[in-house]
Amino acid sequence: MKYDRIAIFYKIYMDLVMSILRINKLPDVLINRIAAGEVVERPASAVKELMENSIDANATNIIVELKAGGVDLIKVIDNGCGIISEDMQLALERHATSKIKTDDDLYKVSTLGFRGEGLASIASVSKFRLSSKITDNEYGYTITSDFGVLSKVVPQAINNGTTVEVNQLYYNTPARKKFMKSDNTEYGHCKNIFERIALSHPDIAFELKHNEKSIYKLPKQNLLQRIECLFGDDYNHHCFEVLELSPSNLNLSGYLYHPNYLSKTKLVQYFFVNGRFVRDKVIQNAIKQGFSGVLHHDYQPQYVLFLEIPFDEVDVNVHPTKSEVRFRDSGIVHSLIASTIKKALSNNKIVLAANNVPNSVTADNDVVSNNVASNYERYNNYRSPNLKIIDNWINTPKKHELFKQRVNQPLISNINNTVDVDIQYLGEAIAQLNGVYILSQVVDGMIVVDMHAAHERIILERLKQQLIKNKITAQKLLVPFEIEIEDIYIETIERNYEYFHKLGFDITLTGNMVHLNAIPMLINTHNPDKMLLDLIKEISKYGNSNLVDNHQEEILSSIACHSAVRANDSLTIPEMNAILRDMEQTLRSNYCNHGRPTWFLLTMQELNGMFMRGK
Repeated sequence: MKYDRIAIFYKIYMDLVMSILRINKLPDVLINRIAAGEVVERPASAVKELMENSIDANATNIIVELKAGGVDLIKVIDNGCGIISEDMQLALERHATSKIKTDDDLYKVSTLGFRGEGLASIASVSKFRLSSKITDNEYGYTITSDFGVLSKVVPQAINNGTTVEVNQLYYNTPARKKFMKSDNTEYGHCKNIFERIALSHPDIAFELKHNEKSIYKLPKQNLLQRIECLFGDDYNHHCFEVLELSPSNLNLSGYLYHPNYLSKTKLVQYFFVNGRFVRDKVIQNAIKQGFSGVLHHDYQPQYVLFLEIPFDEVDVNVHPTKSEVRFRDSGIVHSLIASTIKKALSNNKIVLAANNVPNSVTADNDVVSNNVASNYERYNNYRSPNLKIIDNWINTPKKHELFKQRVNQPLISNINNTVDVDIQYLGEAIAQLNGVYILSQVVDGMIVVDMHAAHERIILERLKQQLIKNKITAQKLLVPFEIEIEDIYIETIERNYEYFHKLGFDITLTGNMVHLNAIPMLINTHNPDKMLLDLIKEISKYGNSNLVDNHQEEILSSIACHSAVRANDSLTIPEMNAILRDMEQTLRSNYCNHGRPTWFLLTMQELNGMFMRGK
């Protein structure tokens, strides 16, 4: 009897297990809700899908209204091409889209939305209303969805375009809703999505409202104006412009920002591929490499960049969020981005003042003041100068013409080139402060230069230029140095003899003794033995020769650091002026080899304010 009961219980258990393990076809509503977990992670995801649909519909004006961070209401109104009545219900079905039709379309996607999941997923987890009217029709049509249960399509009075309302998002799925954050947090994510999409399409007018308060009202404008509206004046004035047209049909454009000249409260990092915001390791690494040598490790690069690439050269069908991509040839993409950024950051261009030219007096006897927000605009802004203002500063036509000729020219890119230095942008040295800083007088105030940081950059750029020609010029030592090294560094020297010679170091090795016979001619150091030992240690970190080549800038930077003037080195006025003139002719001279600024301007206006003059 006991065994019969066990058998009965076992049979019941097995029947239950088998019923659980049976394969069942899921209902469409449940399928849509599962898909919504991927496509509509939070209100911001819905905002993204709806705004991208509006852009794909060729809208020129898009309005986004939110309540409670998008949890209670997301409403997107556009003036796009609209949806015909016959397609209204189909628009809310999964995998129904006008964006792709064949396999080939999937691998050369030119639209932002293409999966046909967005509307169906959103409608399955909200109270949803879709209203649309095409231009030629007398009236539009509306369809609603109550958490996935569709109504009939009915006529509706509506302006041309499409309006989508999403109410009570995730109200019917409390397990999902509990993972959402506060209204303010969700609103922050929605705002970020809005900014990202508005940034990628400055030719479209956008408006954002939250809890009936207008946050942004952006007219159709150019990219720099859109950046300024979204992030502030600094991002208009302190920019490097990027434009690189590649023979392989890859075009990179946009703006770069060095954080030394920006507010520390914002971080603007936007990269778009064919108008689509993406996060990609190849791109991030290329940007980091492009900023190497001019960016301090405490800061991050800032940028708004657009890569245009043939649609069949990039796969955007990697993830439902569509923020990840895969390039057919990531090496070409990486090289283009890194080299273009380096080139843009190298082009030191002068915009606003000719510092050695006295201010002129206007008709009303007011002295024209150089009202520059930072040293960047004086020395390194990439945009066109305001020559009308410059007219007031420069008295003679000769100097005016000279300034106009030079103002749009990059500083020298080759140490053998020379430029006219009649206009001395960094002024004339007047003193050395505490053995660390050069004080230079300019017409609008005073420039303070970190002499070691500036000299370090000058030497680095000259070493790089010599190395491009295959060898750094060496100078023989009258008395060779002998340096005893540890056993662990012997292999480094033996493996890199040729590289040391290329760097300008003539060395021989006998046992544990290195004989230093020549050093680079640019070097002026009292301790070449210590410098060589540090260099050996630096090169040993990279192992094989390929890694040494990849870290060439760090190696040259180490040499330059040893060679530059140091704190408490006493400089004469001519020596200080020589550094200023070299800075004016050196690429990237605004930053030391570690990305710190090399100089700053203290204007007369700022000085007058400190002493309350004119109050």
